[in-house]
Parts: sequence; C-alpha cells; structure tokens
Amino acid sequence: MLYKRTILDEIINSVDEYPVTLITGARQVGKSTLVSYFENKGYKYITFDDTELLAKAKENPKKFINDLGYHVIIDEIQRVKELFIEIENVVNDFKRNNGTLATNGMYILTGSQKFHLMKGVSESMSGRVGIIEMEPLSQSEIREWNEEPFVIDNELLMQKTNDRYLTQDDLYLSIVRGFYPARWEIEGKPIKNYYSNYLKTFIERDVSELISIKDLRKFENFIKVVASLTGEEYNASNISKIVGIDNKTVDAWLSILIVSNLVTLLEPYYEDSINKRIVKKNKIYFNDTGLACYLIGIDSPNTLKLSDFKGRLVETYIHNEICKSYKNNNVEVQMFYYRDNNQNEIDFIILRDGNLYFIEAKSGKQYGINDIKGFKQLLNTKYNIAGQCIICCADEMYRISSQVYAFPIKCI
Repeated sequence: MLYKRTILDEIINSVDEYPVTLITGARQVGKSTLVSYFENKGYKYITFDDTELLAKAKENPKKFINDLGYHVIIDEIQRVKELFIEIENVVNDFKRNNGTLATNGMYILTGSQKFHLMKGVSESMSGRVGIIEMEPLSQSEIREWNEEPFVIDNELLMQKTNDRYLTQDDLYLSIVRGFYPARWEIEGKPIKNYYSNYLKTFIERDVSELISIKDLRKFENFIKVVASLTGEEYNASNISKIVGIDNKTVDAWLSILIVSNLVTLLEPYYEDSINKRIVKKNKIYFNDTGLACYLIGIDSPNTLKLSDFKGRLVETYIHNEICKSYKNNNVEVQMFYYRDNNQNEIDFIILRDGNLYFIEAKSGKQYGINDIKGFKQLLNTKYNIAGQCIICCADEMYRISSQVYAFPIKCI
C-alpha cells in the first residue's frame, strides 16, 4: 500500500518555483518513491546507487551533467558533491538564454544527508534551490487524517479528539513499529529484520562515506547508547564513559547521526528577562521511534508498556509528530524546551509568528495543576503566550486550569 504524502504538494510548488528542488531525509523515508510522481510527468530518473553511473559522474562531473539534459531526477546526490557547481553553471547559462521562469523545474535532487548537502548548496546554488526536508510517515498519513501544522487551539483540538480514533494499543504498536514506509506498506505487516538490515546498511555505507571509523562495533554501541537517551539532555562526557571514547569523538559521531537525519537536537529556551538559572544543554531525540526501540531492545507493545523507557519514547513520538506536522506543510517554526536548576520544566516551547506555545508531553492519563508549574516561569516573556496544554495518553480531553487542557495524543 502506498500512502499519500502530505509533503508532495510542497515539492510540486518548489519544482514550479525553483530551478532546483533538493529533497533531503533519512535513508528509506520514501524520497525515491515520492519523486516517481515526476517520472510520470516526463522526468528522467537516475540514481547513484548505480555504481557505473556513480563512477562516470565522479570522473567528469561537467560532461556528466551536460549529457543528462534537463528535467532530471538525481537520487543520492550527496555521493557526488562536485555536481552542485556544474548544475549551477547549467542553470545560469539556461537562465541567460531563456529567462528566469524557463529555468524552473530543471532538476530534482534527493539525498540522505542533511548539513553535508546543505554546505554544497550554500556554496554553489544559493537562491536557486528549494529545500524540502522529508520525514518518515506521520500518524496522520498512515490513518488518512487531515494533516495541518500543529497549533494549540482548544476548539480545533477538541474537534480532532472527537473525530479521530487511536487507542493506547494502537499508539504503542506504532511507536515500536516505527514510521519508515516499508514498515507499513507490505500488506500492513512490518518487514522482518528490517531495522537490523537498516542499521547494517547505515553503518557500512553511509557512515563510511562521512568518516573513517576503525571500530564499527564501538560505533554501533554508541548509537544504542544515544537511543537510550532519547528525550534526555545530551551529555558527551557521560556517553564517552559508557562507550569508551573521548568527548570529541562523541561529538563527531553524533554529528553523523544529525547529518544523516537520524537524530535531532532541541535547544534550551532562553530570554534575558527570564530566570538566569537555566539549564543550557541540548536535548536529544531519535527521529524514528521504531529505530530507537530496536536499538534499546524493545520488541513489542507489551515490552514498551513495562519498559522504563516508555515515558521518553512517548515524548519522542509527540516531538516527532509535531515536527512532522510543520515540515510536511513546509511551515518554519522554532522549537525549544525549558528547564532550570529548580527543576521547573516545559517539554516543548514553540515560537511562531511572535507567539509562544507551551506543551507538556506525558505517557500517563491523569494530570493536574502541579504538572504545568513550569509554565509559570515564562509569564514575563516578551512574546504573546498563545496556547498551553498537556498532550498525554488520556482517552478524552479534560480541563487542568482555566486556560490549560489535557488532550489525547491523537489530536496532534
């Protein structure tokens, strides 16, 4: 079964507006499948998984691009960075001879590395490329819910609560299964040994393209430790002691996970007018709960229910689904967390259009006023506080205070 991807509309818009559209995302999030839409519109498709094409492109990038022509999809573009400058030259020549509008939609590029790709773009194609970040499937895409950018609007979230159906068992199953399309598309059944093969391919191929690592077992152990810390503060010293590597290596290896779209760092929120005793470490989130569960050793919903990691994995799920709602609609927001030395916390702070939204993410059902005490720490913010809520595993919404409600996870 092929799922309708919300982000396709944004990709179509980018192709209409830019000479080059670059789609980035982790390995196997569905980039190649999605761009098949453009093959049906007459685009030629090539991939650098083809070793013969890869060798030709590296040998003579200029000739390779000139021979390709226009309206081309190039998959795994990060494997030949030299093509960026050649694509820029072709776009510039075509623009001089045919006008700006004629250049739109010349190339569609896909790649599984984020900032590694971005560097190439900034150096050679600034202003000529539309960049789309593609995430794994969202719960909305799987269940065919209307996917909108998340906002704390009590009436809207109440309507979603009434219209959508997602049991706690459904939630746990999806967290363990994960959201890579292959985990859902084969007659609704997950592929056996999917994550073990995914990890093997990532380490042996993607990691080796980015950095030389002598002890691959140690790197695999590092990934497992990072997965166990999803939803927690990132502390390189603690990880270095567990894995047996120095802090610089921890930071370097983490950058590989970030570049490869496997991990996201969430920065702490700070304002000069707010409490100075703020924790300034980043929090770390795995971008797919299924991969995190596999690395931790959680193999079933029942195991998840009993696991000490349940709270962090539910929080990771909430973080990821909120982020997907924005990225899939190509909406830019800033997202933070708050924690101070007095143990006051806010799991997620969203800054959008001068408005702040506060969210507590919980894995239980019943919560009260003490669970939102962290919200009070930002009452003197310079921004408008537009919404506050708890998102949890409750079956129905309920009131916490005059302005704050608890909503079921299905409202995201």
